[in-house]
Amino acid sequence: MDVYLGLDIGTTNIKMILADGEGKVIESRSSPLGISAPGHGWAEQDPEDWWTGVTELLSSVPGKVRVAGIGLSGQMHTLVPVDREGRVLRKAILWCDQRTAAECAEAEALLGGESRVVEMTGNLIYPGFTLPKILWIRKHEPEIYRKIATCYIAKDYIGWRLTGERATEWSDASGSACWDVSARKWRSDLLSALGVDEGWLPPVKGSAEIRGILRPELARRFGWGETKVICGGADNAVSAFGLGVASPGDCMISIGTSGTVLAITGSTAPDPTGRLHFFNSVLPGQSYYMGCMLAAAASLNWFRDVAGRDLTWDDIGKAVEETPPGAGGVLWLPYLNGERTPHRNPNARGVLYGLSSMSDRRHVFRAVMEGITYGLRDSFELVRAATPVKRVIMAGGGAKSAVWRKMTASVMGFPVSVPETEEGGAYGAAMLAALGGGLSPDDVRGWTRILETVEPDDAEKKAYDRGYLQFQALYRDLRERFDATAHNTGEQ
Repeated sequence: MDVYLGLDIGTTNIKMILADGEGKVIESRSSPLGISAPGHGWAEQDPEDWWTGVTELLSSVPGKVRVAGIGLSGQMHTLVPVDREGRVLRKAILWCDQRTAAECAEAEALLGGESRVVEMTGNLIYPGFTLPKILWIRKHEPEIYRKIATCYIAKDYIGWRLTGERATEWSDASGSACWDVSARKWRSDLLSALGVDEGWLPPVKGSAEIRGILRPELARRFGWGETKVICGGADNAVSAFGLGVASPGDCMISIGTSGTVLAITGSTAPDPTGRLHFFNSVLPGQSYYMGCMLAAAASLNWFRDVAGRDLTWDDIGKAVEETPPGAGGVLWLPYLNGERTPHRNPNARGVLYGLSSMSDRRHVFRAVMEGITYGLRDSFELVRAATPVKRVIMAGGGAKSAVWRKMTASVMGFPVSVPETEEGGAYGAAMLAALGGGLSPDDVRGWTRILETVEPDDAEKKAYDRGYLQFQALYRDLRERFDATAHNTGEQ
């Protein structure tokens, strides 16, 4: 039996999916990963751990199947510098690493300011992006910097180990801070102005294009024949594709530890304010706008730990259902670790407001869930202003909650659909492997099916609209206080 294999190089694990030609998952396996933090706000991994996990997973593929193609997905932005012999020069600096704030500010100033940077690339330069990590190495580890020959992003390093071919593709290039998303090319003038060698950046292909053929020694090791390796894409883009978010007007709202609102567009115009990320999608001629929330379900996890770990998620859902929309006037600002969209404010913090003697933990659980959803509405409103939204797919742990699905539809004022299969980036990577292996786009789109669609409740929407206005006003009232508190506590 022919199968398509998807690999996702995640932050906490590597996941492998085997799917048949109709999208049925034949096998799903994962290999755990650890993260090291050698400095405050730093996050690193050893790429050799990725390779060990990948080879162990590939070795476990049953002998009764024939792997027709391998598709790749992985954590965005993560930098892997290698020398001319392909040796990794230091541990990979991850997407969530925050050490490069100074390099971001210096680069933006040298390039002419934030608005000019958005004009050049479609995005601001964030600490998690790839380019400022290169600049950090130049400043702090010059002996390593001098040896760099190629700068890979996570899944592209694995693609090189599998095939021997240097390459990336447009969705991961988009998050580098030196790729022109509108023109789909490396921004040579930006790299020149910053003194970074463009030759260090791999050639760019389409996400469903063939990167290369599995190295013969690996094919012999796994007992396979000639196997195509497809370029794949960045985890958010590939995960969205795996949910069926594949045409302009399709939008994904994902509620996991963090939260994401992502909408496919045919536009080539970035958000001029830089509040929304603007990245290329995995399909030709498409890009996407994306808003990111740092503490989505993490907020609910936090209060669950505070209120008592004996509570199950069913208990929390029941507590929310027992409390009317509006949570009795209690509001939650979900900014436990600052916020990215729309505020770009690292000093923002979580706030529980409006408690009275009549409040109990049911009100707080509902307020926390509502506050998370209001924060996602901030991104949803920006996305809708940037491009038409025709369909919303809900994903992540929040999508498994019936009460949260209903709340999301009513807060957004938009029907919310839940997919039949949600396997993350590995499933989308298997879909790209099928595309690159010769299946038609219509056949591959048929892999994704809708399980349920939830309509907004008009009465609840009115209550949520009032709560959302209060939510926005509370942040505005506290914005200066957040900055003052950070200054006084030495966080700034």
